[in-house]
Amino acid sequence: MNISKKQRNLIKQIYGGKCTYCGDILGDKWHVDHFESIRRNWDGTCENPENDHIGNLVPACVPCNLNKKSLALEDWRDQIKNYENSLVLYHNIFNHAKRFGLIEFTNKPVVFYFEKLGKENSEMLK
Repeated sequence: MNISKKQRNLIKQIYGGKCTYCGDILGDKWHVDHFESIRRNWDGTCENPENDHIGNLVPACVPCNLNKKSLALEDWRDQIKNYENSLVLYHNIFNHAKRFGLIEFTNKPVVFYFEKLGKENSEMLK
C-alpha cells in the first residue's frame, strides 16, 4: 500500500510521535507498521490483504517493527516474554551479570505502549 507524505505524518502523530509498541519517541527514521499483520510474498501477493488499509497502519520504531515482522500481536508478545529464557540459555555475560545481582527478572507481563494509554485509544486500531 502506498501512502502519501501527509498520511505518513498523520500516522506518526497517532501516539504523539511515539512508537505504538514501546513508546519511544520516533525520530526521522521510523516505520509504518500494519497493526494487524500482513505478509508479503516473493511473488508480490499479500497474505491477509484485508489488513492492508490505512486504518490498520500505526507508527513503529525501527527495532520494534523489524522484531515484530509479520507476527500477530499476541505471538510477538509471547516471543518477547520468552527472551528471558533465551538470555539464560544462550548468553554467558547475561548470566554472569545476573549472578552478581546486576540483573533481576521481574516477571512482569509484556504491556505495549498503546495498551498503557487506555482502552479508548486502542479502540481506534480495531
